[in-house]
Amino acid sequence: MRELLKAGFLKENIHESENGLGALEDLAKLQTTGHQSCPLVVLLDVRMPGMDGRECALQIQELVKKKVLRREPFVMCISSIHRQVIVEEGKGNFQIVLPKPFNLQMINESLDLLRKWWTMGYGRQLPAWKTFDAEKLDIIAADDEPVCRMSAVMAFTQAGVSSEAVSEAEQEDELHELLNEAQEGDGARPLIILLGTAAWAAEVRTRVEAMPATRRDPFVVCTSVDSERLSNSAAIKNFHAFLPRSFSQGDVKWCLELCRLWWLTRGDGPSNKHDDDSGSECSEESEMST
Repeated sequence: MRELLKAGFLKENIHESENGLGALEDLAKLQTTGHQSCPLVVLLDVRMPGMDGRECALQIQELVKKKVLRREPFVMCISSIHRQVIVEEGKGNFQIVLPKPFNLQMINESLDLLRKWWTMGYGRQLPAWKTFDAEKLDIIAADDEPVCRMSAVMAFTQAGVSSEAVSEAEQEDELHELLNEAQEGDGARPLIILLGTAAWAAEVRTRVEAMPATRRDPFVVCTSVDSERLSNSAAIKNFHAFLPRSFSQGDVKWCLELCRLWWLTRGDGPSNKHDDDSGSECSEESEMST
């Protein structure tokens, strides 16, 4: 608040919320109130109770994608973990990511970008605008137990995944080869690894982290019979999701939904037409929901 007031914003134009749900409520109210001819800015932290900034930003961009908002907001992230959001998530569904605390210079630079977005439509292509369809996924099923591997593949193909998009590995070297080959595939298609042999997970993580920034980062699902134990151990860092020992179609659909949320909150959208690192002067009459 202090830095925004220093930059010239009026206190009555700043709406405060305790979490993402409150920000969505403010966003709904400001569709028909406030300065209708001026930009609407949403400032979000990542770590918030109830609904965090990632989920809130995704929901906002889903609303924009569906064209149900009269006032499309310019969404910014201000967080103490800003480097993680920038590096690991490619800025997610935020037009700008700033550190906490931020200063007047950062506000002025953000206003330059805001003006270019508002007047010329320049801005990031957000990941929420990517598509997610079970029929358009690539899957690597890796397990040294053929029966368990076949069971996992069958469960996901029954959920709508194309059998032609599934590759299988029964040895760790095969898994690494398939992961490398997948990097040459379609980057617009999410890549999922169904990993039944948990001992291979650490090396998968190491190899992915060593890949260039343009890599196809896989969503790793633990399908091991020991998944419950692993989810309560240090191995949890090597997986994005855990399926129970006897999983159902409901569990698989839950896993795909988790993958959808992960996919739509990381990286850039389907294209990168505009440069988000340039801009010019911006009016300071804009409203902000923080």
